[in-house]
Amino acid sequence: MNHTTTFALTTLAAALLTGCASSGGSGVSAVSSPFSSDGGSALGSVHVNTMRVFGDSYSDPSFTGSLGTINWSQQLQARGLVQENDNFAIGGARASSGEVRAFDQQINKALSRNKPIADGDLTVVYLGHNDIGRTGSPDGLVKATAGYQTGIARLVAAGAAEDNRRIFVTQLSNWGRSPGVSDGTDGQVRMWNSVLEGIANGNKNIIAVDMYTPFERVFADPKAYGFTNVTTASPSRAAIDALYQDEIHFGSRGQEIITRVYQHYLTRGWDWANSITAGAQASEQINKDIDDGTLVLGLAGQHNLKYGFRLLPLGMSESNALTLRPQTSTVFRPFASSTAFEQSGPSGLALDTGLGSEAKPDGGRIGVAVYQYQQTNGLDAAQERYGRTYTANALSLFWHQPINDLSFSSKLSHLNLQFDSQARDDMVNLSLQNRSTGDTWSLENTLRYPLTSTGWDFTPWVSFTGQTHNLNSANVKSLYTTDVRYGSNQMRELLTGLGIDVQSKPIYLSGGKTLRWGGSLNHVTSLYRDAIRVSMEELGTPGLVQTEEFASPHINRTQLALQATLDVAKQVQLRATYGTQLQNTKDTSNVMLLASFRY
Repeated sequence: MNHTTTFALTTLAAALLTGCASSGGSGVSAVSSPFSSDGGSALGSVHVNTMRVFGDSYSDPSFTGSLGTINWSQQLQARGLVQENDNFAIGGARASSGEVRAFDQQINKALSRNKPIADGDLTVVYLGHNDIGRTGSPDGLVKATAGYQTGIARLVAAGAAEDNRRIFVTQLSNWGRSPGVSDGTDGQVRMWNSVLEGIANGNKNIIAVDMYTPFERVFADPKAYGFTNVTTASPSRAAIDALYQDEIHFGSRGQEIITRVYQHYLTRGWDWANSITAGAQASEQINKDIDDGTLVLGLAGQHNLKYGFRLLPLGMSESNALTLRPQTSTVFRPFASSTAFEQSGPSGLALDTGLGSEAKPDGGRIGVAVYQYQQTNGLDAAQERYGRTYTANALSLFWHQPINDLSFSSKLSHLNLQFDSQARDDMVNLSLQNRSTGDTWSLENTLRYPLTSTGWDFTPWVSFTGQTHNLNSANVKSLYTTDVRYGSNQMRELLTGLGIDVQSKPIYLSGGKTLRWGGSLNHVTSLYRDAIRVSMEELGTPGLVQTEEFASPHINRTQLALQATLDVAKQVQLRATYGTQLQNTKDTSNVMLLASFRY
């Protein structure tokens, strides 16, 4: 058996390689989100068109500015998460109607501008401090509740919770812990937060933002969050290690935590939704590797493939195949994958069984393959560090059958998926790890028509693929809220593909060198894709189950791949590959140079 060691010419490849898509170059489409500018689920993908803020001094830039304190809404805009910040908050405002600064008057001002609430807009309501007051609401928050509910209804009627728009109703932190507020107000804070939970439960696009839990964590372990004082006002230290700027207001570090909590809710659910379809990328690669290793298309060197058993390491060149019968030819396959990355070792093993006989060796083939696919994604930004590794362990059954001049192939795969993620926020000095599991079923049927002309082999093909994806419900630790139990529906999709693989006959050069060209052009489109509905229940607020629905965008991608192979000597081969998605060559084009040495 030959041994092949492949070295990537990484220095040159790195110089030629342009950015890879977040899907790893596979072209698998991420779910869409109302606040995603590029289809990604990371914080850097957040792009709120217009954020409308209704609130009191905690949200009023004029008030926080007068204290020399940062304002959370301005922070979100400064970080590029919000394009336009329409802030109607006024210090001293109440949810109760009738006062000049009240919620209803802020809404009147917003609606009087006649600026429609559009897709990608976010409405944030952060009220209740002044309704409870320093000693508690005299009427038990009756007027405040009525005013708040009426105001939310007006915003819903104006379109703030339709389609790709959201309303964040913000629950209060433990107001009674403020130096200038009575301890006895905590009961009303909880009552108020319960009202907001009920409002959120009534509309899938109204999200209850838990501001209570993050600050309870701060009070329970101040040092872990970088605080030395969370009980008294300290204007000179409020931007350093004290929580309170004055008797009832957080300082800059407290406002920063508010900012982080809103950031969390802007991306919550996206990663879960995108994880559901991760199996599509793995199954796509598995199907291509199975075809590369086993498929008889009438390509150069494959005409006389013998019947019997072959044991094939997937993800490696054909020359490494273990076979129970001798092979008389060396196989060259066109570069069929949409990416230019190849694995350096076997990622699976296939048992390929020929159905022919000595008299008819070119019959159909059936087989089974076991496969492991792994991908790691990482984010290391100034404000957060996040990494995720997912592993797909697959079992695939495949069948290749010649039909006159055609070739039919079918592959049925089941993938068990495991996701391991790590997250850390240095500002709040927290880190966590989570694990979730899921599975994918995939059935791909392909019909090919090999053609040969002078100097070239052509193989046009058409495919039809059906897949189902599932992610098991799981409790997920959060940096900011209590643990969240995530769940989702089973996602189904149907796709069709059309393409052509092309390769040249060997070109014999001087000195015994041999040059071959190959390439493929294919187009994949989706016929049907389920939307993904994600349910989220924060364990600190049992019974409040919030849902987000993420549309699965139509897949419409055209991929080009080119490959040239030069056999320099019997033991030395050089290969250059290029792959791109034509709809987005800037972000998906990639080049790799490989050198293979057989020994």
